[in-house]
Amino acid sequence: MSRPENPHNILVVEDEWLIAIDIQMMIEDLGDHVVGPASNVATAMDLIEAHKIDAAFLDITLGPETSFPIAEKLDDLAVPITFVSAYARKEIPPQFHRCDLVPKPITPHLLTRQLRKMLGKSM
Repeated sequence: MSRPENPHNILVVEDEWLIAIDIQMMIEDLGDHVVGPASNVATAMDLIEAHKIDAAFLDITLGPETSFPIAEKLDDLAVPITFVSAYARKEIPPQFHRCDLVPKPITPHLLTRQLRKMLGKSM
């Protein structure tokens, strides 16, 4: 895949450091910019306020928190979201059922497909 002339800002919210770095490296290898990674709701909300976010990969469980408040904020801003989690779809609030849910660990192929889908690009 060719590198984009104008890299997109992709928010990564993940509390497991190794997984966060893995996702960050995959996104950067595609030529886009990672905002974060954030490991909690407060940090993610600060990043959303400070940056224009084009798409987001969100882990659902962030220690004692969930990423659903982040998803609500991103939804208000019309930012496409992919949840990366071991959760089942039925455990996600109904307002987010239209968001994609992919299993951990996310593979480079699946991340690329999801990122292209969120950004409205064909493979």
